[in-house]
Amino acid sequence: MSRSRLWRVLAGVMVSAMLLSACSGAATEVSPTEEAAAGQTELKIAIIAGATVDEAWYKSLMQSIDRIAANKPHGVTITYDYTENVWGDDAERAIVAYAETGVYDIIWAASSYSDQVKNVMDEYPGILFAYSGSGNEGLGRNAYWNYNHIHECAYLLGVIAGLMTESDVIGAVAGFPYDDQNDVLNGYIDGAKAVNQDVRVKVTFIESWWDPPKAKEATYALIAAGADYVYAERYGPFEALAEEGKYGFGQYEDQFELSPKVVVASTLLFWDPVVEYIVEEWWTHKTTGEPYNAPTEPVWFTMAEGACDIAPYHDFDSVIPQEVKDKVAETREAILAGELQVPLRVEPPVSD
Repeated sequence: MSRSRLWRVLAGVMVSAMLLSACSGAATEVSPTEEAAAGQTELKIAIIAGATVDEAWYKSLMQSIDRIAANKPHGVTITYDYTENVWGDDAERAIVAYAETGVYDIIWAASSYSDQVKNVMDEYPGILFAYSGSGNEGLGRNAYWNYNHIHECAYLLGVIAGLMTESDVIGAVAGFPYDDQNDVLNGYIDGAKAVNQDVRVKVTFIESWWDPPKAKEATYALIAAGADYVYAERYGPFEALAEEGKYGFGQYEDQFELSPKVVVASTLLFWDPVVEYIVEEWWTHKTTGEPYNAPTEPVWFTMAEGACDIAPYHDFDSVIPQEVKDKVAETREAILAGELQVPLRVEPPVSD
């Protein structure tokens, strides 16, 4: 046995310490066609998260899987387990541990994990590996790369900011200048400038996926620079905005309850189309016996295809002028109808 193989086998015995829910034994080795003939009734997914699963990116993935599971596609029961707060070698060990149990059909490494997937995917050709977002490379075969571009929905929040700002200065606090943060910020900026040619934008990257105190401090600086509406791409800005009497927008989930006096609206990330796509790829493999054949380009879906939307205005419904709400609704319908094409711009935004 090679040293690499031995290391993977040893990693497998650690699974009980790494899984949220204990697994009971490995599945019997049968071919895909034999499984299909017997009737495939269960799909088990393992999720690898780089931060807490309370963070909206990961939470929204799980919520989407729950929605798809409720419909029992092809009559299959879908369940999932997860490991959170792992990167680098720890993430690879978690991936191997799940793979070695023999019970997981899909391992969803839901961030920049293509290096880890690349190291192990050939050893487990029957497992579908999914990985998400920026910082990845296309691997093909049994490794599926997906993006979540929600720039169209961020454009709608930009329309609100551009029409309602009193200072003509709006801001954004984000994690890193990566493609799937840049696209959102550029969409927000494009929406604001489409309705207010005088608006200026200030953008701050905190260089962290999870640092609410740092995001809060960055927000104070944006307010000092004149921003009265701030897009919170990361957790943290709302407390500063509340203290200073300014307003903000949430991302990936309806964040109104986090700060009801601050959050005017939020983008909503729906992984549903990509989850459906991944499940169908797994189903085809299981029922035909054909090897996985993932594209090397990332798969992503548009707002019109159900990938995102914006949350209700809640208490701000009576605050936002009707003409602003009408403009947002008109713009939303134009995007859905294909009459308005919001450009997908992934270059780092620059402050005015």
